[in-house]
Amino acid sequence: MRKRVFKLFLAWQDDQENKWLEKMAEEGWKLIKYNFLVYTFEKMEPKKYIYKTDFKANQKHDLTEYLAIFEDAGWEHVTEYAGWHYFRTEPGKAKTLDIYSDTNSKMDMFKRLLYFLLMPLIGILLISFTIVFNSGYSHIKFMIVLRVVYVMLIFLLGYSVLNILYKMKRLKN
Repeated sequence: MRKRVFKLFLAWQDDQENKWLEKMAEEGWKLIKYNFLVYTFEKMEPKKYIYKTDFKANQKHDLTEYLAIFEDAGWEHVTEYAGWHYFRTEPGKAKTLDIYSDTNSKMDMFKRLLYFLLMPLIGILLISFTIVFNSGYSHIKFMIVLRVVYVMLIFLLGYSVLNILYKMKRLKN
């Protein structure tokens, strides 16, 4: 039996997402796939799993080696979506309780994610200031809708960048 759950976790909420996936496993639902806000679970006997996520923007480059490192450490690769990789293990089966060996490796993951989000933010800002918010185009009615969409994108990406920077600051301390 399968079940799909629509749930939103933002990029800096990886710890909350992992805890939720662990709770689902304890209730008898094993994650088998993730696809844009939709988690697909398969019914199983309730079991204790540890879930961890990692962000790897360049998915093709060294993917086999990347997955082999986790497998050798006792982590099962469950699914991947848009650069996010989901891993799980049973308590005591993995060599470590976390997929990151230290704070610096977790910081590296957030740096990769930060750069991944900064590129579209910079692009959207450039486009918005040169075209969308240019007063020469204000007579076009569609520009109002486009401006609203761009403001929402700028806010969402900016909010994400700020939260990731805040999480990185907390990791340093």
